[in-house]
Amino acid sequence: MPADERIRLGLRDELGRVSDHVAPFRETPVATASHMLIAFRRFAFLLTFCAWVPALAATPAAAAVALQPPITSAAAPENDPLEPDRPDVTNGTHIVDVGLLQIEFGGVFSRADGGRHNAGTPVTARVGLTDWIEARVSTDGYLSVTDPAGNQTGLGNVQVGAKLRLWADPGGVPVLSILPTINLPAASESKGLGSGHADYTLALLTGSDFLTRGHLDVNYGVGRIGAGTGLPRFTQHLLSFSASAEIPGPVTPYLEAFWFSRQDPDGGPVAALDSGAIYVINPRLALDGGVQIGLTAAAPSLSAFGGMSVVVGNVLGDHGVHARRREAVRRAAKGGKSR
Repeated sequence: MPADERIRLGLRDELGRVSDHVAPFRETPVATASHMLIAFRRFAFLLTFCAWVPALAATPAAAAVALQPPITSAAAPENDPLEPDRPDVTNGTHIVDVGLLQIEFGGVFSRADGGRHNAGTPVTARVGLTDWIEARVSTDGYLSVTDPAGNQTGLGNVQVGAKLRLWADPGGVPVLSILPTINLPAASESKGLGSGHADYTLALLTGSDFLTRGHLDVNYGVGRIGAGTGLPRFTQHLLSFSASAEIPGPVTPYLEAFWFSRQDPDGGPVAALDSGAIYVINPRLALDGGVQIGLTAAAPSLSAFGGMSVVVGNVLGDHGVHARRREAVRRAAKGGKSR
């Protein structure tokens, strides 16, 4: 959607890996009040759907868990719970364990007024380097942008960044992290898939548990965004909130609201609500999906998205977290034999 009638798919070239499912379009001459009324009607249906589906999916799983014997500390799984940064806009403070490579990928389809729609296949790779930093590389994947003028396809931009833990609670869980990102202009400017210029962004991430089973993540981001050949960069701001609930079983539902100040120099704000769920199959594999509705004319009216997150293994060898755990077990065993 930025200048020269191009459309940025997914905002992955804005403020880091901020979204897999947002594809803003140029504003249309729709009255703001009418647009908001339609959006809230859609969201009422969205809330009902997303409140019932996770609960129904969790019921048999909860019954199965109740019949299983408790897991002792000796038999506890070695892996920490998988915490993907997809599918919502808001990123959590969690950092991937040292040495582990986590891949997150999926698909997104967005539709707007005027017969315009987008599709993309975003992919993110995250690897833990130390207890306080993870490196990450992502791409918008294969893009398809369709409007009344025709269809354009091609590869999207590439993002390089790092998540750094600034502050953690006594238990070691990060409560404040930052995510600096550089967006590399790999997408075609001539096809309207990118600006042809790099973007530089920084996001501040925080989160906290609330009540008994709730968790809230909050992000604020600011970036200098390329607008196209011959045009100066402009400043973009992001504010997002994502609330999730821990329910019996492997399903975690969430509800999110986010706001971008603009997507091109002359564009209006992009605001939307989305809801979905993450289904954790095991500590190394999770599925996700959801839907989003736009609240402003610059946002797509409806988006649907889904994907998968998987831990593929320890890529740092003897320097990884699991190698350190195995070494601690060996040392403890040797100490027991010496006695």
